[in-house]
Amino acid sequence: MPRVVDHAQRRAEIAQTVWEIIATDGIGAVTLRTIAARGGVSMGRIQHYFPTRDAIVQHALRALIDAATEANPVPAAPSDTLRMLLTHAVPHTEAQRLGSKVWYAYLAEAITDPEIAAIVGEALQGGEDLATTTLDGDRARARALLAAADGFAYRTLVGVITAQEAGAAIDALLAAPAARPEVTSE
Repeated sequence: MPRVVDHAQRRAEIAQTVWEIIATDGIGAVTLRTIAARGGVSMGRIQHYFPTRDAIVQHALRALIDAATEANPVPAAPSDTLRMLLTHAVPHTEAQRLGSKVWYAYLAEAITDPEIAAIVGEALQGGEDLATTTLDGDRARARALLAAADGFAYRTLVGVITAQEAGAAIDALLAAPAARPEVTSE
């Protein structure tokens, strides 16, 4: 009787291996050979699922975004939604640290790789749209808050601040009144 193979599980295992390579050695280190060696599988198995290195790297990025979306469901309360959007990238655990390292490596890669830029851009746009909706259409505030949160996340990642300090800074941003443009009459 033929063995039943879970193809989705195999793709997930390959993505996990790619994340581990990116987290330790960067995206440039992702090759069929390194994936096979680190994953303990043959290069043929990898090529069975992905025709090119770029296809693997892009699949792993989409899988990372899907995993982050699944781990951070949208809360019912708008204030909780905004806090989740601003804090989800701040690494509190080793698994979150790995995810953040991989995400920021993809952000850097997006600067020169149009396919990666399109995937990253779509994810960032989705978060911005959700933040804007949560803030009753205030896209400028959504962008400012998300940009500040990105800064707290990478500062946490490199050890400049702790996750707790990042969370406190984000809470302070959320508690601050939104700056409104001054209206003058002429």
